[in-house]
Amino acid sequence: MNHSYESEHDGSFKYNHIPEEFWQLFEISPGGVSIGTDPHCTTIIHNRKASRMLRIPAGGFFSHSSFKPPSVKVFRDGIELLPHEMPMQRSGVDGEEVQDEVLEFVWPDGFRTVSVWNSIPILNKEDRVVGVLATTEEITRYVLREREMQLDKINLENVVTEKIEEQTRLRSEVERLDRFSLVAQMAASISHEVRNPISTVRGFLQLMQRNQTYNDNYYKLIISELDRANEIIGNFLSLSKQNDSAERLEKDLAETLGFILPLLEADALMMGKKVSFIEKSVTPVRLNSKEIQQVLINLVRNSLEASEKGTTVVVEMFENEASIGFYVKDEGPGIPPEIVAQLGTPFLTTKEKGTGLGLSICYDIARRHGAEISIDSGEKGTTFKFAFAKQKSQSA
Repeated sequence: MNHSYESEHDGSFKYNHIPEEFWQLFEISPGGVSIGTDPHCTTIIHNRKASRMLRIPAGGFFSHSSFKPPSVKVFRDGIELLPHEMPMQRSGVDGEEVQDEVLEFVWPDGFRTVSVWNSIPILNKEDRVVGVLATTEEITRYVLREREMQLDKINLENVVTEKIEEQTRLRSEVERLDRFSLVAQMAASISHEVRNPISTVRGFLQLMQRNQTYNDNYYKLIISELDRANEIIGNFLSLSKQNDSAERLEKDLAETLGFILPLLEADALMMGKKVSFIEKSVTPVRLNSKEIQQVLINLVRNSLEASEKGTTVVVEMFENEASIGFYVKDEGPGIPPEIVAQLGTPFLTTKEKGTGLGLSICYDIARRHGAEISIDSGEKGTTFKFAFAKQKSQSA
């Protein structure tokens, strides 16, 4: 099988002693066929199909192991190959069979082809490698199409990313405008709420000036209206402070709530109602005492105002596997579901003289403490639940 080869007048080569019909099969094969004439592949001849792919005359030489290698770079997975790393050379020197190896040939003028190579060593009767046979199929069109599709995919992903970023910017802008709208709403509501008591005070002062009378009830009413204006402004300031840095320490929740119980009992007594405190021993909680006391005051006063005379508002502590906190339960008529869904929104109120800021303050304090406020309301009354999430060490 160690055939010699000779030059034809057209510059092509063919093996001696190979029947013409077999040589013709080599030449007209629909796939690329290449033959290395020695184990090191210093000479490789290629049939017409392979020659067209390699941009050489039909049957010409093309080998990077030759003494005058072609000025073509060959890449596998983006890495340039040295001559001994190519499929045919590996088959000849190492005797290995190479299957489905994708190579990219790049010429100095920028032209490129991509092809799949399979190669096997040619052995003589003594099983020594005397040459190499390789087949190849060009897949340039498919690879370039795939690259175009990949590029289109990247471009599309970039467009999607840009759209998402734009949408995020628009959402931020909408939120900013919503905040402006809320501020405008707050300013209008505060102006309206504060104007009422101020108008009352002004009217009575004018009346006293005109009549030069000093009715004690007038003074009480003026003081009451000024107190109401001050409370409205105080609530607004509490809501706007966003005091996330307020100090929180581990404290006894029962002691924190019990401290203001006399104040709440006095409020209830003046309304002809009662406040009952069901104290329980619970794990200490990290909290800001003044803020949690403010929550309890707001919730209890809301419940008292919603309850009939002679009823009782119950404050009850609890602890379970997930949380620690307290309930505030009243015996009022309940809150409509559409209002429950919006509770905590500034200026949302069902009271004739309410500002709707009390619950907003409660929700904001809960957020700062990592706690949650939940509501269960029906015809027999409403229960507010204020729950601190237990830390892992507390749950263990």
